[in-house]
Amino acid sequence: MASVLSAEGFRFLFRSDQGRVGRQVWWLAAGLLASLVIVLTLGWYALSPYAHRTLAERGRLFDTMTFISYVYLALYAFAVLLISVCYVNLSAKRLRDGGWPTGFAGAVPLAALCVGALHWLQPRVAEVFPYVIVVGADVVLLAVVVWQIYLLGIANSADP
Repeated sequence: MASVLSAEGFRFLFRSDQGRVGRQVWWLAAGLLASLVIVLTLGWYALSPYAHRTLAERGRLFDTMTFISYVYLALYAFAVLLISVCYVNLSAKRLRDGGWPTGFAGAVPLAALCVGALHWLQPRVAEVFPYVIVVGADVVLLAVVVWQIYLLGIANSADP
């Protein structure tokens, strides 16, 4: 387990889709990635109110907190995409170990990014985009996450 937490272990788990990993290693690495996303998302929730201010609310042209929130948003978006790539590489290893097609590795990041885009879009075009579509996409995302957790974290490698 200690070798997984080394620099070589990180390189093996997250920078390449080659190789195989077992359930325990997948849980450890996926938990690490999920915790990173949660911490970064909490940071964005703390800064997001500063990103939705008009000039009338700020009272001046340049607001430091608004600038900081948009810089954080750019870094957050880059980090989420990078973490998604790491998750795909990690999950491809686990899928290969189970004998399943490695193309399924991108299902959760794809669904999560699409649902995030729908949550961003819906308030901006609410008159033509009903919220029920967003709720349906959330249900699909939940189903994909549960399916991947079962497939990658619970199912045996020898018994797909």
